[in-house]
Parts: sequence; C-alpha cells; structure tokens
Amino acid sequence: MGRREELEKQLDIAQERLDNAPKDVPKETLNAWRQEYDSISFELNNLFDDFETQYE
Repeated sequence: MGRREELEKQLDIAQERLDNAPKDVPKETLNAWRQEYDSISFELNNLFDDFETQYE
C-alpha cells in the first residue's frame, strides 16, 4: 500500500470518528481529533506523487 492510500484510509477513519463521536466526548478530545484530521488532510493534499507528475 502506498503512502497516498495509507493517508486516505487514515483520513476516512478520522472523519468517521468525528462524525460518530458520542455527545459526551470531552471538548479537548474533539479538538485533538479535528487537529489530527486536519494534519492528515494537509499531508495528503501536499503529497508529491512522482507517477502523477511524471506523465503530465
């Protein structure tokens, strides 16, 4: 599995965790989960793919 696929899977898991968070989850935990989601999303969006750019 390539790095892009790993990040996409992690992003899906992080999104699902945020979407299905119980109402009693502490605010600090939700903020940490949002930061994790943002971090993964940022890395994924800035990932350089040799294969994709090689054939443009």
